[in-house]
Amino acid sequence: MKLKLAKLILFLVPAACQASVTIDFAAARAVLSAVGNPRLTRDDALRIARLEGNQGLIRKEISYGRPATGESLADALLAVAQGHAPQAPFQFHFDRLKPRAEALTALINRIEKEPSAFRDWVVKRVAAYGLPDSNVSLSGYLVAGGPSGGFAFSEPKFYLNLAYFDEFDTARVVMAHELYHAVQGAEAGESAPLPKACQSTAQLFGALYEEGSASFVGDVLLLQGIEAPGAKKMLDEMQGGLNNINNSITLLELSVAGLSAPNPVPYDDVYALGFYQPEILYKLGYVMAKAIAADEGSLALAKHLKQPGYAFTSHYLALPKYGADRDHPKLGINTRAAVERLGKGCPE
Repeated sequence: MKLKLAKLILFLVPAACQASVTIDFAAARAVLSAVGNPRLTRDDALRIARLEGNQGLIRKEISYGRPATGESLADALLAVAQGHAPQAPFQFHFDRLKPRAEALTALINRIEKEPSAFRDWVVKRVAAYGLPDSNVSLSGYLVAGGPSGGFAFSEPKFYLNLAYFDEFDTARVVMAHELYHAVQGAEAGESAPLPKACQSTAQLFGALYEEGSASFVGDVLLLQGIEAPGAKKMLDEMQGGLNNINNSITLLELSVAGLSAPNPVPYDDVYALGFYQPEILYKLGYVMAKAIAADEGSLALAKHLKQPGYAFTSHYLALPKYGADRDHPKLGINTRAAVERLGKGCPE
């Protein structure tokens, strides 16, 4: 898989590339400029809200069950620019950007000034775990604001919030994570339909694959030796989760049981517990992805881009070293049984 990151419009992607990626800085630049502009008008704010990256912020808010529109984003931006308290301060978090706007703009300038240093690391890392014959076009958006550091919507787009990752090295790592989500969205094929009773369990294993493999591609442990505060915080959180991987295994076991109970736990509640901060199940998926890649090579992990999510856990369970050491921890009996059922079409 060959990738080239290019800033939207300003760099051309050669037709010879099998896969291309464009990165759009417009939303982040516009927001960072606006929060310090007391003369910002509502028309200006609405225009900024219509930028593709900021439309992603709106979609992300809605995914959390919060009402959000272009108008509400514009109102929140206008309030902060003019020194007023936003009506819904939990949305968009533009108030947090104002004192940091200059530093975040400097980070964007550095990324633009050193495109090779930023791009080449990300490209090399992601391409190593992509399919050799891939031919996809991906779009990335740098944004500033919102409730998440990085996100994607199971499509060939991804978003990176510089307000969360305001250091060059941490931004590269998280960019690789989110870019791999875009690859997943672009490569995903149609899976055979499953009975309704099995669909939530299949979703859970799909999320475990998606976040685990993306966490391995955008590997936080590669930040070791970086002294920046953000890098240290991410390292501490990841290492803490890996040191307590049995908690992740137990949570997956309980999640599978809850989803398959006579009165099942709602999927959104199970997902929130495992995949929202502190992202407990990310760490287990990371361990599994790392084991597959270490034992059988990068292509073995890349092939899961075209497979149903539960196949990732099934593959891990079949590794010759499964259960042999701390790098191949055993999973619970409910987890193993659920994967076996899904492999058989999940018979009632």
